Amino acid sequence: MKKIKIMNEFLHSPLWYCDEDGIEWDNEKEFLVFINDKELQNISKNIETLFNGYYEFDSHDQPCWFNKEKEKNDKLKMLSLLKELNKRLNELNDGSFDIEDLETNRVLNL
Repeated sequence: MKKIKIMNEFLHSPLWYCDEDGIEWDNEKEFLVFINDKELQNISKNIETLFNGYYEFDSHDQPCWFNKEKEKNDKLKMLSLLKELNKRLNELNDGSFDIEDLETNRVLNL
């Protein structure tokens, strides 16, 4: 079964569209209902922008530094966005996709 994973990574949407082998795809026609949904993509972009904002360059004597305190301070905002994302994914899902949220529990445990 195809899977949509939710996980944050720098400069990547929190949505990962994976085939049965777990390999990421973003151009298969089966995923178009998600890829073309403006509401879903707006929520996804808001999460991506928030998460990318935790990276600081040439800061703290490091070329790239992750601001964990800022992430903790934004915890409730991120959880709200993740809740919206999951809700919209479930509204669009016709049951032929698994949705694996790897992010909400991570953020809850900050």
